[in-house]
Amino acid sequence: MLKRSGLRHYVTSRKVADSRHEAGVRTCDSVDCIRSAANILQSMDKAVDPCEDFYTFTCGNWAEEHPTPDTAIEHNWFAERTQHVMRRIRGKHQHFVTDNLQKNGSENEPLPVTQARIMYMSCMNTDELDSQGLEPMFQFLRDIGMQVRPSLQKEATQEPFNLVPIAVKTKRLLYQDILVGFSIYPQNSNRTIQRLTLGTPDVRSPLPGYKDIDKQIEKRRKKAKMKEEKEEEDAYSAAFLEYLAQAISYIYRWNNSASLDKDFDLTVKMAALRILEMDQRLTGVMNENDEDEEEAVEMSVEELQEWTNNDLNGTLKLNWTEYFTLMFEGIENVTLHLEGGEDKIVVTNADYLKSLMKLLSETSSKTLELTMWWEVVHILAPQTNRDMREMKERYIERVMGGRAPETRSTFCTNAVNYLMGMAVSYFIADANFLNATKSKVVDMLVDIQWAFSSLVRSADWMDEETKIATLEKAAAVKHFVGFPEWLLDRDQLEAYYEGVHVNETAYLYNMLGIVGLFTTTMLQSLRKPNDEDSWATEPTDVNAFHTFQANAITVPSGILQFPFYGLGLEALNYGAIGTILGHELTHGFDNSGRQYDKDGNMRQWWTNSTVEEYVNRSACFIEQYSSYRVDEINSWVNGRLTLGENIADNGGLRESLRAYRRFRERNGPEPTLPGLEAFSDEQLFFLSFANSIHSVMVWCENWSKESLQWGMDDEHSPNRIRVLGVLSNSPEFSKVWKCPKGSVMNPERDKCRIW
Repeated sequence: MLKRSGLRHYVTSRKVADSRHEAGVRTCDSVDCIRSAANILQSMDKAVDPCEDFYTFTCGNWAEEHPTPDTAIEHNWFAERTQHVMRRIRGKHQHFVTDNLQKNGSENEPLPVTQARIMYMSCMNTDELDSQGLEPMFQFLRDIGMQVRPSLQKEATQEPFNLVPIAVKTKRLLYQDILVGFSIYPQNSNRTIQRLTLGTPDVRSPLPGYKDIDKQIEKRRKKAKMKEEKEEEDAYSAAFLEYLAQAISYIYRWNNSASLDKDFDLTVKMAALRILEMDQRLTGVMNENDEDEEEAVEMSVEELQEWTNNDLNGTLKLNWTEYFTLMFEGIENVTLHLEGGEDKIVVTNADYLKSLMKLLSETSSKTLELTMWWEVVHILAPQTNRDMREMKERYIERVMGGRAPETRSTFCTNAVNYLMGMAVSYFIADANFLNATKSKVVDMLVDIQWAFSSLVRSADWMDEETKIATLEKAAAVKHFVGFPEWLLDRDQLEAYYEGVHVNETAYLYNMLGIVGLFTTTMLQSLRKPNDEDSWATEPTDVNAFHTFQANAITVPSGILQFPFYGLGLEALNYGAIGTILGHELTHGFDNSGRQYDKDGNMRQWWTNSTVEEYVNRSACFIEQYSSYRVDEINSWVNGRLTLGENIADNGGLRESLRAYRRFRERNGPEPTLPGLEAFSDEQLFFLSFANSIHSVMVWCENWSKESLQWGMDDEHSPNRIRVLGVLSNSPEFSKVWKCPKGSVMNPERDKCRIW
């Protein structure tokens, strides 16, 4: 039954609708309007008072209409529309596989498009993968100087072992960090200069298919260890240990004519336990030395060597000169000048490197070799035959609480999109888009920039000097919308993929060739001016991004679709994609983005008094979101972890609403929506906001306890909290929906606000 405040809402909105009809406002009957209306009506639970729980009012029936696929543990608009994009791509692939693969593609199409099809076919050819078995993985191990099957025995005495050549070759050929994270990044204080950078390793797989899942599992394991949640940590360890032992046993038995020791199974279990223990120690070192809490320091190679060697009692020492020399060996137009400190290294986590070297010096060489072997094998093995894939999937299913494997066609489409995203985007790129949709989205972005600037001008907590600098940065924000125009130019697309080679029967080698080019391109960038003013992602991505060092927003074609855009009414478009654009713009001025000036350089460009006031206002958000409890899993939101996203959510909504009001002033009132004539245009704005919003986490969703638990480690608050948190801070929402003071959506507390 509706509460009294809800009844007042409906009476008020009906009067609004009646007055609009009397004024001759028509009802929109376009296909887009009808689809949007149907989506909203199907998702809503009108039995709920919008002033008490706007999320359930808007999304209460969404889960019933959008069941979670067996291949996932949660489902939302982001996932659903990503699947839609992948189906479009897969359909194109399947068509050309039938008609054009034997003809090697059309002469009129760019070579990378043909190569993308060949890559897809090599992935789909599971008979060939099974026939080759583990041999492609074994060959890669040989290429990086590793034994195919290293000794499983633990040596009695320490033996010499140089890990540098293996670590370097793994990075060069697999784009994978081993023990140490290495990359080339723009200098924080001057983004035009590229710098050698060391820190903690990126533990995610560089190959498609399991990259995000591995990251989630690793985050959960780290969190369980940090919080000393013994039962949960033991569950992860047991699953990991079982997977380790199964994989090692299979690899050592596969196509192996040598007789195995009668105690082989016990030896495997003991070896797996050593890998697990070493993995736990490495995780502990990373947990104890949090990169986010450390200031980056510059060191010469001599200073770095002295720092990491200090207090080492063991025999293993990592030679940093050898590391960098081998890393850049054969890289054209790059000559390192390490001696004398001309090429200094930016160390983002010096304490981690020091602790790592101490751990390695105390570890037996065979254990270290076996651990490094597994770091490579666990990435490559699931990309080989059916047995290894199924082994990996069983492990994932056990750890994640249930998840059926993707179909092979879906897996392969995602893989090709990850590795050759620009070429794949050629399938969906539409020249008409550049003249129609793109210009409208850019106009919306300009309106939102205007709205943000007006909020800055009216801010009473900023001094004039900081306001001027902030307005300059907002005006300088660059836009990348849809897809790059060069994508439709054959010569430019082929130049982008220069050096790519693919073969119909060599799926693993195809992937390794491309990720190896990623490394080469990264190494070659050291002596080139930083080209940060470019696309942050592929056009197929259903997401949006803000790049701090480019001061740019990227809005791919993938997100410019229903239910984010093309909704029939601008009230709906501004409520959906508009709040996303506002969210991304605000990221440039959140707790991290505000540290970068209009040129993308990290420096203090705000006055001390303004920074102090900003921090004080941020504390309101931290306190507010930390007070939200997710009852289903008995867990509290981390208001500090989610601060940046919460600031962006709140600012994005306010900016988009103000921008929509400006649009309405220019263009007059909009039609009503069929079946929703009782709702005003601004009420539709808020319904659209709650029904379909934001890049990585879409409000309306279908969740499980497992997905909620996984989500608590994310920098985004849970979806329901994002809706309630933002709207309870919005006086505009309370006014539009007539929510009385003291209701859940219009609480008595002070409303948190920065922008």
